Amino acid sequence: MTTADPTATRARTALRDRAGAVSAELLDRLADPAATMAATRIPAEAADDGRPEGIWAELTLGSGSPGLSLAFSGGTGPATDRPARAHRYLAVATRAAADGGTVPSGIFKGPGALACAVLVAHRATGGYVSALQRLDAYQRDLVRTALPDVPDGPLTTIGHYEVVRGMTGVGRYLLARADTCTDELTAVLGYLTRLALGDVAHPQGHRVPRWWALDAPRIGAEATLPGGHLNLGLSHGVAGPLALLSLAWQQGVRLPGQRDAIASAADLLTRWAVRDAHGVYWPGHLSLAQWLAGPEAYAEPAGWPSWCYGAPGVSRALQLAGRALGRPDWTALATASVERLLALPLDQWGVTDHALCHGWAGALHQLGRLAEDFTVGDHEAPAARRTGGHAHRALTDRLAVRRDEVATRLLDAFRPDAPFGYRFTMTRVPFASDVSGYLDGAAGVALALDAYATGGATTGWDLPLLLS
Repeated sequence: MTTADPTATRARTALRDRAGAVSAELLDRLADPAATMAATRIPAEAADDGRPEGIWAELTLGSGSPGLSLAFSGGTGPATDRPARAHRYLAVATRAAADGGTVPSGIFKGPGALACAVLVAHRATGGYVSALQRLDAYQRDLVRTALPDVPDGPLTTIGHYEVVRGMTGVGRYLLARADTCTDELTAVLGYLTRLALGDVAHPQGHRVPRWWALDAPRIGAEATLPGGHLNLGLSHGVAGPLALLSLAWQQGVRLPGQRDAIASAADLLTRWAVRDAHGVYWPGHLSLAQWLAGPEAYAEPAGWPSWCYGAPGVSRALQLAGRALGRPDWTALATASVERLLALPLDQWGVTDHALCHGWAGALHQLGRLAEDFTVGDHEAPAARRTGGHAHRALTDRLAVRRDEVATRLLDAFRPDAPFGYRFTMTRVPFASDVSGYLDGAAGVALALDAYATGGATTGWDLPLLLS
C-alpha cells in the first residue's frame, strides 16, 4: 500500500477520521476535573488488596491537573469549549501550588509542570500573561538556587540533569521562554555542556563519562547496580540533554563548547548503537561491567519502542542533533533505528501499554515527528539529493503505513466501558488501571490521536517530551 494508491488514501482518511472521533470522545470523558480525579484509580480486580486505589497525583504531567489541561490547550480540534476546560484544570493546579505544592523539580512535577501547562495555554489563547510571568520568575529563581555543580567524579543521581526531574526539563521551558529567561537558560545549557565534555574517575578506578551516576534508574534498585550506571534514554539519560542542546542551537542559542558537547553526546550514542537480527537499537542504561566490556559485547535484548528509553526517543534526539549541526551520519543512524521498527512486526514490539511514555500513543506520535524530518537535507550535495530523494520518499511512505498500523492497534483497544476509554499498565497486571493523565494515561492518548488525525499539527503540547 502506498500513499499514491486511491484505495489506501481513502482508508487512511477513514482511519484519521476515526482517530479524531475517539480523541474527541476521550476529551469529553476528561472534561470535569472532580469526576476525572475520582475515576483515576487502580480498580479492585487489579489492586493488591482487592480494593480500589486512587492514583491521582496533583501538580504532575503524569497524572495530574497540569497534564490534563494540556489535553485541551494542545489539541487542534474545532471544539469551542476547549479553552474553558483547560482553564478548569489550570485553576485546580494553581490552587494546589498556592497550598504548598511547590517542591522544586523538573518540568514533569511541581511548579515546572504548571509552568509548562500555562505556557501551552498561553500559546493557544494569548492569555495567562501575568501567570506566565510569575512562573518565569519561579523558574529563574529555581536555576539560581538549585543548579547543581559539575563534580570531579560521578554524579550522585541522574536527577540532576535528566528531563523528568532535572535541569534538562527546566531548560526546555527556559528555551521556550528565552526572551525572558536568557541568563538562566545560558546557565542550564552551560551546565549540560560541561557534563557532556570529558570523563571522570570512577570510585572503582575506571574512567567513565561525566554523565555517570551512582544511583540506579529506578529508586530502590541501587543494589542491582553497585557501581552506578550510564543512562542513555531520552527521559532519564544522555539523549535528553542532547535534544535540548540541539534544539537550542537551532533556535540560535549557542554557547562556547556547545557544538563540541552536542558532538560528544551524539558520538556516545553512536558508539552504543548496538544491533540484533532486526537492526539498530540502544540499551536503556549500562552497568559498569557493560561499559567496560564495550558495545561489541552487549547482549541484552532490545526493549520495546518508547519515548523514555531506546528508539524512537533516542532516534529523535540524534535526528535533532544531525539537523542542528548538519551531520548526515547522525540522521542516518536515526533512520536505521526506525528501519528496525519497520522490519519488526508489531506483535514483537513488546508494547504493554497505551500511554505516551512507553505505549502505543507514544510510538504513534514519535514516529510522526521523525517522519517530518525524513527528507534529504540542504547540506547534502545535489547528487545526494537526486539519488537520496526517492529512498527517503519510500521510507516516508513505509513509515506512514506503519503509523496507520499503530493507530489501528490503538483505536482497536478503545473500551467504551472503561472510564477513560482505555486501561493502562500502572501495575503488574497489563491494561488494568484507569489513568487520566498526560504522560501515563488518556490525556496523552487523546493528544496523539488528535495529532495523527490532523496530520501532525500541535500547539506545542509535546514540548516537555523534547521532540520539537
